[in-house]
Amino acid sequence: MVFGVAGVPTHYKGKLSGLFPWLEGMGLNGLEIQCTYGFKMSEENKKIYKEKSSDGFFLSMHAPYYINLGSLNNQVVQRSKSNMKEGIELAKSIGATRIIFHPGGGHENTENGRKIAINQLIDAVNEFTSEIDMGNVRLYPEIGGKTASLGSLDEIIEICKKCKYCYPCIDIAHLHAREIGSITSKEILKSKLNKIKDAIPDKFEQIHFHAYTINYGDKGEIKHLYFGDSMPDGKEGMPNLIDFIDVLKDMKINPWVISEALDSQELSAKFMHDLYVK
Repeated sequence: MVFGVAGVPTHYKGKLSGLFPWLEGMGLNGLEIQCTYGFKMSEENKKIYKEKSSDGFFLSMHAPYYINLGSLNNQVVQRSKSNMKEGIELAKSIGATRIIFHPGGGHENTENGRKIAINQLIDAVNEFTSEIDMGNVRLYPEIGGKTASLGSLDEIIEICKKCKYCYPCIDIAHLHAREIGSITSKEILKSKLNKIKDAIPDKFEQIHFHAYTINYGDKGEIKHLYFGDSMPDGKEGMPNLIDFIDVLKDMKINPWVISEALDSQELSAKFMHDLYVK
């Protein structure tokens, strides 16, 4: 099992080398490196990450948000393919095994428009992964948080069905938000996970989760919530993380869970870890 954080938590003050014992002291063993501004990293940090992954600490990487393999602009797609190749080489060099990426946008938000964009993404992924040695690196298209963005549950399943190296990143908060508050019970969440399991059973065992609570509106995601915070209207923050962990245990899922709680990801990750091992 892996429970970890997205990026360096704001509560941590110190050098990168000290981050790992700090996380391990809370029972955490995973870090999702945030490559927001590109797949760039100093040689010193590469060495630190490589040493930790060699010691059994689990590393994933989140691709830059400007990568858009679903764009209708061919130049954007070509740049995105090149960027992803750079990311794969970086991941291999530091021992990270998973690259999370957003499917993208810029498509016509109709059934046909979305289908065209997803098919284009699938072709792009299959093309660049055939041109590079993937090593142990796998790609994880992520559920999109906004209703208009690519990355519905069905679209993530479709990508993973048709791309050899793609596996599902199920951001349960994004799923809840884009479906305007759909995950209100353990039974509903379990049904969604069973849908993935039935559709791509060979890849379900390597599923990747983002878990935290979220504020949303009629267009989907508005803002990640601080761990324990309520919605602006006073309602409980959802999706319920206790229910999430119960479902993981009920379904006997050996999880890789990354918390993206606002400025409190280590608190949320520790909470989920402790529930899971209890």
